[in-house]
Amino acid sequence: MTRRALVLSGGGAKGSFQIGVMEELILNRGLDFEILCGVSVGALNASFLAQAPFDPIHSDVSLQNLKKTFITLRRLWLAEIEGNESVYLKRPGTDAGIVLGADSIYDPEPLKKLLKKYLNPKSLEKSKRVLKIQYVSLESGELKTANNKSPKIVDYVLASGTMPYYFPPVKIRKEHLVDGGIRDITPLGQAFQAGAEAIYVIYASPFHVEPQSFSEGWTGMKINAFIYLGRAVELMVNEIYRTDIEGAQRLNALKENWEKVKDLLPEHPSRKKIEKVLKKVRFAPIVEIKPEKYVIRDALDFSPVNLMENYKYGKKVGASLPRSLP
Repeated sequence: MTRRALVLSGGGAKGSFQIGVMEELILNRGLDFEILCGVSVGALNASFLAQAPFDPIHSDVSLQNLKKTFITLRRLWLAEIEGNESVYLKRPGTDAGIVLGADSIYDPEPLKKLLKKYLNPKSLEKSKRVLKIQYVSLESGELKTANNKSPKIVDYVLASGTMPYYFPPVKIRKEHLVDGGIRDITPLGQAFQAGAEAIYVIYASPFHVEPQSFSEGWTGMKINAFIYLGRAVELMVNEIYRTDIEGAQRLNALKENWEKVKDLLPEHPSRKKIEKVLKKVRFAPIVEIKPEKYVIRDALDFSPVNLMENYKYGKKVGASLPRSLP
């Protein structure tokens, strides 16, 4: 049984695209995933699926468990989320509050309730799937990882999707934790470290950045602070996307090329050093799945109509994948 990893990027409401693609992979193609890695909304989707009991001996049972769990996740996205208020609330007096020292413009209480309702720490711990989600510590600036057995795993999932300024940091012990997407929007490295033999990466946004124009407002400003921040985040995410996948592809190429040339250097003094380093690297084919257009531009737009349209687009992209997959 191939050890497949599913790596899910961040993107807020754009994560509905991942639901459409996963429907094709899991329900229609019958692919099971032992390793689930995610950041931000990808952490939510990954942790939800990681609750499905994994059985390496009875693969049919394991797949059915994943299918049932996925169907519940799909229902959450398409039926339970009825708009922005199902995910977050705008704080009263937001603009003045930020100036006076408020820690965010939105209150994620609705999302907290959804996570507590649908994520069961005991199910995650016992499922035998491998879960890796990432977040950032404001104190150290480090990118950190939580897994199935991490205490307070629900809080870590929330932290992984906590974009600074928009949402307040999640405090665990003495640390303030925020969105892992600040440092790594697609945790491919975690999939390699977990021993994946095939990696499926589902991005929530296209790789290209569409040009935008900005009109003059009554204040004489071309763009206001909110538009400016949103555009800056979009550009930052795009750059991290490219860096993540390019690094993984280089790693695969290095491992593959070394296997071809190592016998030409049987007694070379550097061989042992190279093999010691590459011993930790497993070659794994990477299947990249990404949207080619923006159905949802604003990551905080949880309009049911837009979520449904983005989900359907994900199904279409998934159906267009080659019939033969690792």
